[in-house]
Amino acid sequence: MINFKKIAVLAFVTCLPLVAFASTSDQLQTATSDGHVAFVLVTEPGAIGIDQAKQMIQAAMAQVPGAVMIESNRDDAANSDFIKKYKLAAAPVPLVLVFASNGIMAGGNIASKLTTQQLVAMVPSPKKAEVLKALQSGQAVYLTASRSGMATTSDVAKGCAAACTQMQGKCASIDVAMDDPAESDFLKQLKVNLQATEPVTVVLNAQGQLTGTFNGPVDVTNLVQAATKKVSSGCCPPNSGKTCAPTPAKKEGGK
Repeated sequence: MINFKKIAVLAFVTCLPLVAFASTSDQLQTATSDGHVAFVLVTEPGAIGIDQAKQMIQAAMAQVPGAVMIESNRDDAANSDFIKKYKLAAAPVPLVLVFASNGIMAGGNIASKLTTQQLVAMVPSPKKAEVLKALQSGQAVYLTASRSGMATTSDVAKGCAAACTQMQGKCASIDVAMDDPAESDFLKQLKVNLQATEPVTVVLNAQGQLTGTFNGPVDVTNLVQAATKKVSSGCCPPNSGKTCAPTPAKKEGGK
């Protein structure tokens, strides 16, 4: 007996358009456009430890609200641009990369060398993500930490704006609330005194090196000199994706 129902279903399926799976780049764009942190698991057929890596990522996702996991098979031609951009063609896999909600790669490592807590710790705070984005675009950064009611906040902001003008836009001025609990660890990493009574401005050069710390209003010339200073080494060069604190340089006093 001819099964007309089965034939009808097969005919319907045959007529459906072929839908290709989205590339890693497309999935990442969608995730970060929606404000999600993304854990990208880079794999290839036959890689050992993929299931364990997925379990670790899922455990991390439980601690990072809204986080998503994206699996990237580097043997898939659709992912070639992503693999090339982040130089992953010869990297050991499975590998986990962490992307902040603004789309910036904040860190990564071989899955077997990571723990769930280390993976969670790679997720940057919102302001740290802003700093990483500026650094990875080759800009120096003026990060000013202040709290409501500080009398000189507007003067500091004007000074940073003037310094950026002198640098012809090759810098970013970022404000952060000193009493924001989400930024506390980041500010401590930059050795900002959270008990300060005046705004504290931390300067990072374009190589991600901490080249100045100022209290209160600062002379524009000093800001520019700090932003263009280079020290012997730094751990957050542009496009590195590293999340370590910038290498401290000699502290410079402000007012």
